[in-house]
Amino acid sequence: MSEPWFLLASASPRRKVLLESLGLPFAVVPNPWDEVPRPGERAMVQVRRLAREKLAHYLESHPDTTLPVLTADTLVSFQGQAVNKPGDAQHAWTIYQQLAGRAHRVLTSFALSNPTTGRIYQKTVATVVNFVPWNPGLYRRYLDRGEWHDAAGGYKIQDTGSVLIRRISGSWSNVVGLPIPEVYAMLSATLRVSRG
Repeated sequence: MSEPWFLLASASPRRKVLLESLGLPFAVVPNPWDEVPRPGERAMVQVRRLAREKLAHYLESHPDTTLPVLTADTLVSFQGQAVNKPGDAQHAWTIYQQLAGRAHRVLTSFALSNPTTGRIYQKTVATVVNFVPWNPGLYRRYLDRGEWHDAAGGYKIQDTGSVLIRRISGSWSNVVGLPIPEVYAMLSATLRVSRG
């Protein structure tokens, strides 16, 4: 097992799988953090704030960290407002009714620390997703699969959530939880500095 080159401070199994595709050795570290939305906060502001706060929380809790640390936050934005993860099936059903037949944006913001320079880098990527028109039977069958658990917008495109999607414009991996081309570019630049 190779020594890690950076740390992923996220409990998301989806982000772990996406990063594994890059072939760069990393370690997953716990970073418990309450994602608290603020009333009236625009989606873009919220997703950027949460990614930064997650990184700050980890670095404050682990001041001796010598590896770059990556954190991220993903949310669905509809008409500029955040659509938070559903708390239960009824909430997910309401989200489906809201998004059906319309376009929404999936926003992922990721932040990366560079321990060599002390700098923090951040980027936010948006993907436009169009849901199929409202069909109670289709949406009910998807709801019953339970994929709404811990999912931005109440769906998981990497599982069977694609049944709800008519069109996607932009990064597929961003909808899963990390825009891999952008993350790789930032990691490459940072690791060159960190590892010499």
